Amino acid sequence: MQPSPATASISSSEASPTPYPLLSSDEALFHACLENLTAQRCHIQCKPRLFEILHAENAAGFLKICQRHTDFLIYRKGDWLPMVAIEFEDGSSGKASRKARDRQLVKDIFSTFGIPMLQIHSKEINHIDTLVHKLSNAWLQRNANLEILPPPSEVCAPHPPTTTLLSAIAAGTSPNASTSRACSAIS
Repeated sequence: MQPSPATASISSSEASPTPYPLLSSDEALFHACLENLTAQRCHIQCKPRLFEILHAENAAGFLKICQRHTDFLIYRKGDWLPMVAIEFEDGSSGKASRKARDRQLVKDIFSTFGIPMLQIHSKEINHIDTLVHKLSNAWLQRNANLEILPPPSEVCAPHPPTTTLLSAIAAGTSPNASTSRACSAIS
């Protein structure tokens, strides 16, 4: 069987590429923990590129963001509005090569739009209370920023208010035992 024209140039190269997982094992564990903590009250996107989230008005703006991404982005359930960006530190080889300047650019861009950016280390996966606290505070900060800078009406249709991320926890209750067990069971 001959390769298709679309893959001929790939397969004829000396070192053919091999697919690899989107997430490292630590990132996958963290994603599973996020899924358990949020209990489907929001959407979680893995490694979204900035140009998929933001609209650059000129070529220079596009070039600054076209190759940048964040590790995780949490969206509001009803209208998919970006709420919290997460840069996950796990010591993987791809992370080591990212320059501090690139990380600062991504952080500055999210800050400009009022989207909190958390830095979470893989060691924090087992500290559920700390994760809940960080995520809840970032979600509340984003809600406060939205009161100052509301989203453009033509992009996001009006929706009834949605429950905030981990609203029970933000109200002062602690995570229930099943959530804690669920996150520790996946580790």
